[in-house]
Amino acid sequence: MLGFGEANKIFWSKSLDFTGRARRSEYWWGYLSVFIISLIWSIAACVIVVFMLKGASIDLSDDDEIFRWFLPKYLLALSPMLLLMVPVYAALTRRLHDTGRSGWWIVAYLLCSVLYLAGSFYLIFNMFDIEESLENMNWGFFLVLTLFYLISVVLGIVIFVFTLLDSKPEENKYGPSPKYQ
Repeated sequence: MLGFGEANKIFWSKSLDFTGRARRSEYWWGYLSVFIISLIWSIAACVIVVFMLKGASIDLSDDDEIFRWFLPKYLLALSPMLLLMVPVYAALTRRLHDTGRSGWWIVAYLLCSVLYLAGSFYLIFNMFDIEESLENMNWGFFLVLTLFYLISVVLGIVIFVFTLLDSKPEENKYGPSPKYQ
């Protein structure tokens, strides 16, 4: 098993490499470091935006106005964290390769998740009057949305289980095993 430092060195040096294989320790220690970076970045972004809020000329007693002011600035402050997704998905792809599976599992998961989120936002922003919305609900759309959600959950669990499996000791179409070399 690789230690935290060695695993992170490999994780970050291969942050744009979607080919080859990755050991469990490389993937999980790297994932932990991305989680820590994300947590620190999120807290810092929130603190900065809250300090900006103190100097803003908005009605602090109006929760809706605060939310409309705060949310776009906070999301903008968090947007650089999207770059952290690239090394995570690269390592996840290599991790799947290490277990003899294709990285297309991730694409299927992301596609279902994005479709579910897009549909959810569409519903949320079009349900201003909940009683009227339920009467006029397109139940077919709702069922398809629910299907995308369920598929996303199942794919997420399957991919998670794949990341926990041991490396295939033999060489596969993605290369030699980094664990059993």
